[in-house]
Amino acid sequence: MYWLQPPPYLRRVAAVLLLVAAFMWDVRSAATEPFPTAAHTIAAGSRITEDAVVWIELPQDRLPSPDLSDAIAARDIATGEPLTSSLLVGSVVAPTDWWTVPIEIGTLSAPGDDVMLVVVDPPLTALGVVITSQTGDPYTLDYRPAAVAVPPDAAPVIAAAEREGLLVTAVRPTGSDR
Repeated sequence: MYWLQPPPYLRRVAAVLLLVAAFMWDVRSAATEPFPTAAHTIAAGSRITEDAVVWIELPQDRLPSPDLSDAIAARDIATGEPLTSSLLVGSVVAPTDWWTVPIEIGTLSAPGDDVMLVVVDPPLTALGVVITSQTGDPYTLDYRPAAVAVPPDAAPVIAAAEREGLLVTAVRPTGSDR
């Protein structure tokens, strides 16, 4: 008999409570944390300064926070791109008594990379370390050759060979096996 069944009040109350709980779960505030992004385009080899960083809110623990103290861009960074530790390298300092020579080595090198410098005439091979990476190419206005630290005994020969076009370079990225 249909008219003798109990009314479905309990089922209706349970459905309303379930909907309220789902709504409360949906509108709760998720935990966020500030994360650095590029405020403007940052050239490879440029130091990351306060005016180059904009902080945005991201869900907590989504990306590991990078160390921005003495950070240098490893490659060109576009506006709004998150500053992750893979895009940044620490400050690279030339070894004691070494000289820094501007050398065209290509835009794929990053600070800290090892460079083999081969002088064609007179025959000479020396190792160097990239201090700041090259930006642009010789045909653009924003061209800046890489600064490469070289041993003091090879610096004059390498600088003259670069000037005369007698220098060949080979770059070993920092992350590669030695």
